[in-house]
Amino acid sequence: MENRDPKKRSLNIKEKLAFLRPWDRDDDIEADMEISDLGAGEEAPADRRPSPAAGILHDSRLWMTCILVLIFIATIGFYLYNRNHTFTTYVITSARENADVEGTQYAALGKSIIKYSPDGVFCVSRKNEMKWSSAFSMQAPITDICDDRTMVIAEQQGTQVAVFNESGMLGSFQTEYPILKAAVSGQGVTALVTQGGEVTWITLFGTGGEKIAEIRTTVEDFGYPLDVAISPSGKRLMVSFLGVKESGTGTTIAFFDFSSAAGSNEAHMTGSAEYPGQVFPEIFYADENTPAAVGDEGLIIYTNSGVPEEKDKILFDDEIVSTFHSESAVGFVFENQTDGSAGDGDRWRMALYSYTGRKMMETTFDGSYSRILLDGDEILAYTEQYLMVFTRHGTMRFNTDFEEPVRYFMKIPGFRKYMVITRNNLNEIRIR
Repeated sequence: MENRDPKKRSLNIKEKLAFLRPWDRDDDIEADMEISDLGAGEEAPADRRPSPAAGILHDSRLWMTCILVLIFIATIGFYLYNRNHTFTTYVITSARENADVEGTQYAALGKSIIKYSPDGVFCVSRKNEMKWSSAFSMQAPITDICDDRTMVIAEQQGTQVAVFNESGMLGSFQTEYPILKAAVSGQGVTALVTQGGEVTWITLFGTGGEKIAEIRTTVEDFGYPLDVAISPSGKRLMVSFLGVKESGTGTTIAFFDFSSAAGSNEAHMTGSAEYPGQVFPEIFYADENTPAAVGDEGLIIYTNSGVPEEKDKILFDDEIVSTFHSESAVGFVFENQTDGSAGDGDRWRMALYSYTGRKMMETTFDGSYSRILLDGDEILAYTEQYLMVFTRHGTMRFNTDFEEPVRYFMKIPGFRKYMVITRNNLNEIRIR
């Protein structure tokens, strides 16, 4: 009797035709058999039908994508808000008692705060915890800081000098003649301009007071020294002299090299630049290879190889009111000359430049300030009663009155966090 069972019939056919595919493995035959064995009207096994879990997985991925897009949009929105919004209120997150004597001044050095007065210097943490102190007697202390790691305090028109870093005192000494100007390198080498009668001495000292090099000048030679700057390595020096020439008053900026590669010139002078009719009251090294000079007409940036030459020059039509700088940028404040353009009514105009001469930012503002500085990526300006913060893009990030007379204002690590030092407290604030 003929076999009517479709499953058996299919199996017989497979067995008879197996010789046509001798390379097939047994498991391939079994797989084919499983496919062939599906008769009409039979349902596919459960594992071959669309799984409800697959739909759930698809929906989950879609929801996850939507959530990530929303997070991305929210992040961009928060970034733009935080960057462009002007905050006008603050909350004091901590206040630590401050009992400094009248006349104490402050500076940031590394992660510490330096307090100095005519009676001595103190180094404290940002929690006002004492790290070290040193007593001295200086009637009019002047300071210089290099790379946020080394500091000199010298007595102007006196002879006392102290050099230190965040860890403690590196050395102290006395000079033979009264001090006019002081600058310090990263290693603690100090450049001092002293006045001995009609002779002006420019001397490099080690931290213990040992003389490394000395330059003798007179008013007839160059003029009166307005400022001195030393490179972070302590090997290069520049001095701004104001003198009277036949054509009138002018400035000579002289460059000196005390490295082993310096020439045979006994004074180590490598070059000078003459600026008739101009005054350059401020000179500095932005870094080892970027000497710069700020004059009454603008900014000059020099090369630092061989004989220094002008590399970039930025001239201004308006009178410079204030300057501030860091290793990456230099800023200027001018009186705002209103001309009917946007910004009318603002008292000041501020501009920020790179050391290649490129203008990075320009903005106007109206608040009063007695001190302005570039602190990281922000510009801080303040008086005893008023605080302002600007971004490098020119946005006023923060402005407010403060409840106590402010002595020092600085940025500290943390989201929108700053420190405001008053006579009675070290206040950590968060702007909002």
